[in-house]
Amino acid sequence: MSDLLRMGKSVPRHTVRTATCATSILPSGRIEGERLTAVGRLYTIHNSEDFPPRISSEWRTHMRARVAATALVTAAALLLAGCSGSGPAPADPGNAQPVAGGDATFVISGRTWAHLDIAVPAVTPIKGLINAIYDSLLRMTPEGKIIPWLAKSYETSADRLSWTFHLEQGVTFTDGTPFNAEAVKFNLERQVDPDQHAGEGGNLPQDITVAAPDDSTVVIKLSEPDEALPSALATTSVGLMASPTAVKKWGGEYGLHPVGTGPFMVKSQVVGQEVKLVKNPTYWVKGEPYLDSVTYRALGSADSALQTLKSGGADVMDFVAPQQANAAEGDANLTLMKSPALSVNQLMLNTQKPPFNDIRARRAVGYAIDQATLAKSLFFGYFKPTESMIGEGSWAWPGEKVDEYPSYDLAEAKKLVNEIGGLSFSIKVSNSSDFLQQAAAVQSMLAKAGIDMKIDAVEPSQKIADVFSHNYEAGQFVIPGLPDPDNYVRPFFDSTAGANPSGLQDATLDALLAKGRTTQGEQARKDIYKQVAARMGEVAATVYISDFPVMRLQNKRIHGIQYLVTDIFYLDKAWVSGK
Repeated sequence: MSDLLRMGKSVPRHTVRTATCATSILPSGRIEGERLTAVGRLYTIHNSEDFPPRISSEWRTHMRARVAATALVTAAALLLAGCSGSGPAPADPGNAQPVAGGDATFVISGRTWAHLDIAVPAVTPIKGLINAIYDSLLRMTPEGKIIPWLAKSYETSADRLSWTFHLEQGVTFTDGTPFNAEAVKFNLERQVDPDQHAGEGGNLPQDITVAAPDDSTVVIKLSEPDEALPSALATTSVGLMASPTAVKKWGGEYGLHPVGTGPFMVKSQVVGQEVKLVKNPTYWVKGEPYLDSVTYRALGSADSALQTLKSGGADVMDFVAPQQANAAEGDANLTLMKSPALSVNQLMLNTQKPPFNDIRARRAVGYAIDQATLAKSLFFGYFKPTESMIGEGSWAWPGEKVDEYPSYDLAEAKKLVNEIGGLSFSIKVSNSSDFLQQAAAVQSMLAKAGIDMKIDAVEPSQKIADVFSHNYEAGQFVIPGLPDPDNYVRPFFDSTAGANPSGLQDATLDALLAKGRTTQGEQARKDIYKQVAARMGEVAATVYISDFPVMRLQNKRIHGIQYLVTDIFYLDKAWVSGK
């Protein structure tokens, strides 16, 4: 580790209460050092169903063929359907030491993956899965700190326009090819290639230049400071490293044959249904991983996933809904992992076409949603009301109330609906029971204001394609939140960011987001993002249903999973007892 990155200053703690334990986590990511001070920037667009700005006709054709062949091939499903911050790593029992060997199984419902590529429009939202295959240049710890990883150290110039990364040596991809500076250059340039339309590529300045002066050194040049760069390289797909040889070999099908330097590699998969990972025998971190294999399985319903976990058929249920969390209360064999929310459950509105090109229609929907009632009656208190996309798990959280946001006011909603002569629209919703139940509850609330909302239940892949091609009126989203708003607010609502599925064109918001990215100092940036939250409340390009903490249930057999304050988890130190 570089002594340039001494982690010292404490940050506020949040206590996470689970079914069987209470654990402390650090929700803020901060770098401190003699020469480098950077405030965390995290974004995954993408990153929870996902973040595709455009999907090529070739990719659509290919994926339709896969759907026909496997019946359940769907695109990454969580950015538009639910994702976000998760809890801390669980403490292992007593003084038990990790044991090598054994297998672990994860189950999930309502979310799938169409591929495992890290630089295409629809990046898989299942971050634990891709971070088991790929290593990143930098890494975030469960305590919220950013540390060197494949880059063993790094520093920035005084003007913060040049970043130099010194790489670990002797690392190889699982296809046997070397990881070196040229491989990093290839990956970073692929992320910003305009023809690639990489879903999370917006986390890098699009005009960066990357140099590889020798095998172990990479230099990134910027045209303006980017305070979110370290956390982007630690927590989004732009920092993950794929084998250039494999990418060139497989072309458009690379996502079906992923190759990284991570602790595990793909042995087999039925796309969207099951993937089996096996231990990387040449992993560069000595003695890791401990597990022999990891299986990730998508099931048809959340209830079946919970029953599989309870019966011992799985070790972890990923992305647990409030209904399943409530059903698992009191089960001494299961632990609920949950942290302060970073993500927000919301209705994205297409501002480019009727009816939501009229700001009055957008604000009317916001006024008609009674978040407090939903939190009590539908979410069992696990999800809470929110008035900002910046969640309480972020250092930039503006607080519970944003005065400019159109919070519940049925009379005002009715007034606006009458003013515009009625309001009717269709909403794209993922066809899983949890999200359909939620949509029905919102539909009933809107009806009281005279708003007719038609529910269009679709496969997550279809919703992704429609929303990011602006072929929609409204879409239910859960954008995976991260401690730094630049990584997940800007790509969705900045008109210059590339993806911008809301279609919003607002110069005031664009300027605030640019200022937030380039300004130094956490408090100064927090003040800017408070203004961002206010402006977003005014323009109402999205309206909120609730916050959305990522929740996971795990049994007592598995230990050592490193859950982050984001939706990422690491499996390199995971192990199982009683194999």
